[in-house]
Amino acid sequence: MDRVTLSISRIAADFPGNLQTGILDDSSDAQDKFADFANDEVCPVLDPETGMCDLYAARPMTCRVFGPPVRSEDGLGVCELCYHGASDEDIARCEMHLETDDLEADLQSQVETETGRRGHTIVAFALRR
Repeated sequence: MDRVTLSISRIAADFPGNLQTGILDDSSDAQDKFADFANDEVCPVLDPETGMCDLYAARPMTCRVFGPPVRSEDGLGVCELCYHGASDEDIARCEMHLETDDLEADLQSQVETETGRRGHTIVAFALRR
């Protein structure tokens, strides 16, 4: 089995969405469940030997902004691994201001046009064959 198939098999039981399409449920219960979903699952496109991303040039928006604190409508998003033990003030000083809304909307529109699918998913389902 390839890494994507193995990842899906490990997370399928708790996936808060449609296992056939890979689209996340948009209910508030599913969104709450997704907040803690698969936190310990390694991304299937990370090469286990090198730790490098096999999808880097086409990586999702989440991966593009992973690491630095980024403000959204939900507040300041922080990678707990990057800022372990940092004070709120230290984290706030590292905040990045990104103008990604238009880019994300354009990319979502392109995917919807090319695939006919609409909704949020995760890397493993996006790459499933």
